[in-house]
Amino acid sequence: MKPSNEEKLKMYALFRQAKDGDVSGKRPGMLDPVGRFKYDAWANLKGMSQEEAMQKYVDQVDSFEQQAG
Repeated sequence: MKPSNEEKLKMYALFRQAKDGDVSGKRPGMLDPVGRFKYDAWANLKGMSQEEAMQKYVDQVDSFEQQAG
């Protein structure tokens, strides 16, 4: 099973939140739609602790493995 783009964005955002904490820097411009989607997904997790993000990331990976197995 292959994750959807929405699931991939969620995983990206959880990974970045767990690794780096709250989003920083400027939102990418209109000419970088992928960058904007990634930035927005990560920004939606603002305030979530790195530990909570890490646990949710692990839970999501476990969920994918169960669906695939």
